[in-house]
This record gives sequence, C-alpha cells and structure tokens, in this order.
Amino acid sequence: MSPTAVPSATERSGDPLWDVLVGTYVALLGTPVVLLAATRLGVRTPGLLYGTTVTALALITGLGWRAAARRPRLAVRLGSTPVRWLPGAAPVPYALGGFASLAATGVVGVLAFFFGLGALVLGFVLGVMARTRHTDARLDGVETDATFEAGWPAAARRRLGLAVGAVVVVAAVCFAVGFLADRWLLQSAGQILFPAALVLYSSTAQRHYTVSAAGLEQRLPVARRLWSWARFAGYTRTSDALVLHRPRRVDIRLALADLDDPDAVEDAIARYLRASEPRR
Repeated sequence: MSPTAVPSATERSGDPLWDVLVGTYVALLGTPVVLLAATRLGVRTPGLLYGTTVTALALITGLGWRAAARRPRLAVRLGSTPVRWLPGAAPVPYALGGFASLAATGVVGVLAFFFGLGALVLGFVLGVMARTRHTDARLDGVETDATFEAGWPAAARRRLGLAVGAVVVVAAVCFAVGFLADRWLLQSAGQILFPAALVLYSSTAQRHYTVSAAGLEQRLPVARRLWSWARFAGYTRTSDALVLHRPRRVDIRLALADLDDPDAVEDAIARYLRASEPRR
C-alpha cells in the first residue's frame, strides 16, 4: 500500500446546506420566544398567532442563514472541539420547560416543546456536520499511508452483543416501570439507555478507514471523523484483530479477516503508535 495523496477538498465559495440548517435551528428556538412576547402584548386570536409564528420562523431563519453565511469557518471551528454537541444538548431544558409550562402558556408551551425536540435533533445533525467539515479541513492535501475497510472480529461482536442485549432489556424494564408507576426519571433512563446501546453496537460494523500523519480517519456513509494519534495509547495485534487502545474509551478493533494485507496496515499504524503487549 504505497502512500497516495488525498484529493484536495474543493475550495468552497459557501456552504448553503450548513447555513440554512443553522438558520432553521435558531428559528426553532427563537420562534416560541417571539410568540410568548406576542401573547404578552395581547395577541390572542388564532389567525394572528399563526401569522406571527410563520413570520417569525421565516424571518429568524433568514437572519440565521445570513449570519452563518458570513462566517464560513464556523463549522470547521465548531467541529474541532466537543462544543459541537452543545447545539444538540441545549434544547433539552428548553423542550422540558415548554412541557412544564403548558398549563400557564398554552399554545406557546406546546410550540416550545415540539420546536425544542426538533432543535435537539437538528442540533446533533449540525454537530455531525461540523465534525465532518473539520475532518475535511484537517485532511486537505495530507498523504495517506493506508486505506482499508474493517469491522470488529466476530467473537468480540458476539460478546458486545450480549452486553448490549442486557442493556436493552434493562432499558425496556426501566421504561415500562416508569410508565406504569408514573416515574419520569425511570422512563428517561430507559429512553437514554436504549439508543446509547444501539449506537455502541453499531460501532462494531465494518467501516472505511484511512491512516495518515493527521490521525485515523473513519468514513461513514454520510459523515467523516478523525482521531489524532495523541488520543491513542498504543495498539495490540491479537490472533484476530488489530486493537487500537483509547484511554477511558472503547478501543477500536480491526478484524484481521477483513484486511487484504494485515501486515501492511499494521506497518502503517506502527509509524504513529507503539505496539503493546497482547492483552489477556
């Protein structure tokens, strides 16, 4: 596997998808606030409330779109830090606040709840997009040492599958008990554990990887991510996998059976990580 040049990223004159999604995100959070102010000023009729909502959505989306377009490096800077997940986390108290205020605010609370949930989903989409754009910027013009596809070895997948299955059962029990006993904390625990377990198991699937001086890149169907070599503590070659060790995180496992040339891949990784003793 001889080094090859990564194709340079096309110089963008703009990123309209990112810009419009940022505008939409801001509008989802800002529109209920505008509607609340309108009701405090005496607007009560359904037609006026509907018109205020549509106008606020359009106006705030446009302003947010324009503001994002004037900051072309925003996505790259955001994607370089864990702050990229803040847009997905911030709407949680917003939506809960809307739900808790339904009796006092009526339609405004309903709108805040559902718009908050929409902003939550969109915020995580923006986080993934920012991470991908940061990866693109880091790898622009960087040479690769190896490129390959690999997933976890079958034995490790089975072990993790059993653990994930147990977590899913616990999540279902928590949600059911919480629903029947009207304990929202148990319901929330079940709702958090279930997707977290599925996401963890999905990390064992076969992915496309590239090795370069910038780090280890993983390509997903609609996203890219990059781990710098400083985030690894070394690697181990076992009987069925190359295991890249990450402190306090789940190790990355590359099944030898998935690799056309395991020795070449190991040589590429060994340029940047030291080999560890096989773990028992």
